[in-house]
Amino acid sequence: MASDLPTARDILDTHDEVVDHWDLKYPGTRVAAPRLKFKRLLEDIPEANTDHEAYHSAALLLRNITTSHFFEDGNKRTAWLTMRTYLDRKDLEPAERGERAERVMRRIRRFSPSELADWLETGDIDEDRLTP
Repeated sequence: MASDLPTARDILDTHDEVVDHWDLKYPGTRVAAPRLKFKRLLEDIPEANTDHEAYHSAALLLRNITTSHFFEDGNKRTAWLTMRTYLDRKDLEPAERGERAERVMRRIRRFSPSELADWLETGDIDEDRLTP
C-alpha cells in the first residue's frame, strides 16, 4: 500500500505553488539539498492507520515543516497546505481554519505535536498561549 504522507518532492512543489500564488519576495531555500532534508524530516512521521493517528501525523507535518524553516519565506503556508493535502488524502479536514488557525501558526512552537493533533481534530487549544 502506498503511503499517504507527502514526499519531499511534494513539499517542494507545494512551496513552488506558494511562491507563485503569493509572489514571495524571498522564494529560495535556506538549506543546501532541501529534498534530502525533507526526506529525513518525513522519516520521523509515522504512517497512520486511524483518524486519530492521521491527525497526529498531520500535526507533525505542520509543526516540523514550519519550525525547520527550510525556506526563506512561506514556511507556514507551505506547512499548512502540505498538512491540508495530507488530511484530504485521508478524507479528513482540520477542525479549525481562518483567523484562529493563523494565530496558532504564528505561535506553533508553544504547542506540542499532541496538542496540535488535538486542535486539528477537535478545534480545542489553550487560548492563553495564543497571546503575544
